Amino acid sequence: MAMATTATSNTETTTVKLKLMIDKRANKVLFAEAEKDFVDILFNVLYMPFGSVARLLTDAGFGGCIGNLNQSLENLTDEHLIHDQTKAELLKPLSKWGKASLLLQPQACPGPVPGKRKLYICGNHHPYVTNEENTRCPQCTQPSAFGSVNSAMNIMNYEVQQLNIVSDTDGGVVKKAFAYMVTDDLSVTPASVISATGLLQGKIKDIGALEERVVDIGPDEVLELLNASMQTNEALTTVFLPYEEKVYGLKMI
Repeated sequence: MAMATTATSNTETTTVKLKLMIDKRANKVLFAEAEKDFVDILFNVLYMPFGSVARLLTDAGFGGCIGNLNQSLENLTDEHLIHDQTKAELLKPLSKWGKASLLLQPQACPGPVPGKRKLYICGNHHPYVTNEENTRCPQCTQPSAFGSVNSAMNIMNYEVQQLNIVSDTDGGVVKKAFAYMVTDDLSVTPASVISATGLLQGKIKDIGALEERVVDIGPDEVLELLNASMQTNEALTTVFLPYEEKVYGLKMI
């Protein structure tokens, strides 16, 4: 499920493919077969400040009450705000979170910055390590046939020289080597024949009613999924199945 880039006269639109398994009789997405690109999109939404989520949904015409919060803050004058507060910090906490630029670029999402963690061993080089300096080594304190060990050597205060580990070159959140399943409520699990069979059992009686459909996921679809995820447990069905096939919650037969 590689990313595809479609060039237009003024812009480039990046999309990914998603394979949906649909119960046509119930008009419901049972699950989707996904690869790294789509799963990264879902998980990277968790990095987004809520103010950025609210702004993106409001700009797209979604958001419900969130839009009212945004607009209310926009309408307040500086005289109503505490002097060290600015509306920009709340309305646009990270200005680079934009619809087209980041929702489909998982490697560009700002993740947590890992700090260097120091590790320590005892002077006797026993196979124990700790990140708390001056911790007493558990093996050094055990009775020994050779008598007590030098007490100064019992303390784990010798810093371990650590190698620089090269991280995965894929970027994003999950590994590219695996396939994943995404259910209608956006639960993500590693894909397997057993898990797929389990999802189908008891939910579809007529195998002929099972339809496989491939859809394109672009910035608009990501925003629709984000909006649907806040309102329903059937996010995939809400976004990708035609609304006109549903009549006031009744199922088509």
